[in-house]
Amino acid sequence: MTKYLPVLLFLLSILCLVPGLTEPLITIEATVEKQQMVELAAEVIAPPEQSGNFIQNMLQVVIAELQVEGNVRVFSSTRSLLGTMAELIDHGHEFVGILIGLFGVVIPLIKIALTILSVVLPRPEYKQQLLNFSSILGKWSMSDVFVMAVLVAFLAVNANENAINTVQMSAELGRGFYFFAAYCLLAIAAGQLLSRQEKAESD
Repeated sequence: MTKYLPVLLFLLSILCLVPGLTEPLITIEATVEKQQMVELAAEVIAPPEQSGNFIQNMLQVVIAELQVEGNVRVFSSTRSLLGTMAELIDHGHEFVGILIGLFGVVIPLIKIALTILSVVLPRPEYKQQLLNFSSILGKWSMSDVFVMAVLVAFLAVNANENAINTVQMSAELGRGFYFFAAYCLLAIAAGQLLSRQEKAESD
């Protein structure tokens, strides 16, 4: 049973990959305080250099009395991994979209398939060849790097959430991020466990 534990972990990782590709990874929103929008509009209509102007003086009086509460959402973007790839391709960034799919999804899946075959195949010479090829592909697998990139983007956006700016940015991780991260962790754990089994068999 222990021999097939890496296979089980790899299969679980693939199950996590499906929602990891289709569910939202991250949502980024930008909001503006209504009061700041009113003040900004007043500056556009009557710039500060026209402070002696009747319109400017009247606006200052109105704004001083006007108290508007709440925020207005001016931007919101929610994307899954597949949605991001499709949007990049649709907007003329085919090369970047294909690279994300290739190094973040296709190569890791091929690596997992080869590793599973190496476990279930009875002939040891084929097993070693598959493991060697899987090891080479592993150097090009960047799914874990993609997870870190999303996490860095999340932290970077939320680091400025409480900054005193006209536009307030905020980010929220979606279900897809956690599934995709689980896929990466399970695949890494399965690979490490398989390496230990191979080392134990060779010793």
